Amino acid sequence: MEGHCLLVCTLLLLTCWTVSGQFCRSSYIQTAARVVFGEARGESMRGQIAVAYSIVNRVKHQGYPNTFNAVVYQKDSNGIYQYETLSVPSHNVSWRDAKRRNTFEYRNAVKASSDVLCGRTSDPTRCATDYCAYDPCPATNPNQWWRVTNKMKIGNHYFVCRVPA
Repeated sequence: MEGHCLLVCTLLLLTCWTVSGQFCRSSYIQTAARVVFGEARGESMRGQIAVAYSIVNRVKHQGYPNTFNAVVYQKDSNGIYQYETLSVPSHNVSWRDAKRRNTFEYRNAVKASSDVLCGRTSDPTRCATDYCAYDPCPATNPNQWWRVTNKMKIGNHYFVCRVPA
């Protein structure tokens, strides 16, 4: 996979570095794919791309950490990862098994993540940092610090953008 990403990013150098080239690394792609796999593996490619873009959008958003790993591994006040799938042991087992067997779901999660992180696809949400499988939920509701905008449903998830209140 690492050679593939390097080859693709080399061939698409302008796109990769203009859009989000700093994230076009095998380790980041695998990390994002793990999130996509756990959060959206039953979704369409568009839904999986939207989840991967939530990582990139959070890195760029003032309300979240400003590095890839800090965003992905951010925990709430209860010690639960913001991307909850990372806190679920059975999801970790499923991910390792799918990766070992190179399943269709694993390959789709990697493709969606690679396409996003290497700048080969546009953001279907146009800015979403948060999403939830139902609405309303805390992730899709405004609070004292943030208003939600651009709420949209993609597959079984509701995505929102956040702007200061």
